[in-house]
Amino acid sequence: MKKIFFLMAMASVMAISCTKDGDDKKNEGGNGGEQTPTEVVSRVFDDFENGGMLTWTGSGGASFEIADNPSKSGINKTDKVGKVTASGAQWEFSWSTAFGGEEVDFVNFSEDGYIVKVDVYSPKANSPVYLKFEGVDVGAVEITNVTTTKANEWETLEFDYETFGMVDGAYKNFVILFDAGVTTEGGEVFYFDNVRLCAE
Repeated sequence: MKKIFFLMAMASVMAISCTKDGDDKKNEGGNGGEQTPTEVVSRVFDDFENGGMLTWTGSGGASFEIADNPSKSGINKTDKVGKVTASGAQWEFSWSTAFGGEEVDFVNFSEDGYIVKVDVYSPKANSPVYLKFEGVDVGAVEITNVTTTKANEWETLEFDYETFGMVDGAYKNFVILFDAGVTTEGGEVFYFDNVRLCAE
């Protein structure tokens, strides 16, 4: 069973790129202009296929569900994605169960990299998106300076934890906030997918 899970996880790693918005950089070594990835995915936390790898819960008014991809285009042509429906509350959020389920699989940033990348499909540009790591015997670490730049189009948002003094083996789950700190009329729908850890 563990072998099957490992193979499935490796398949996800090979399918998901860490390059900015899924772009590949041409190899300057001259292999016929072939496109080669410039960054390596260290770990895929969730891609929402086959029921998802984590269990996510909406809180503070937000609801969460695994849903069909609203736009199989651009950087994300997968079938399933995470869907967050906002209530309009200022600090609503979605949080995940522990990485690795009951057997918590903590993150070793010094080995795997410090940049979390998430593909996001937002109904509007300039929406603040916060991402928080929560852990055991350490304080939560939250990045609050990332915003969407596109409306109704997939884009990759990057959360760089390198300068935050992250402790290897201490963090076990995520909290993600869309329209963080913003009060709205509610009903906005945000989609996210391919949550992964990258070396750069």
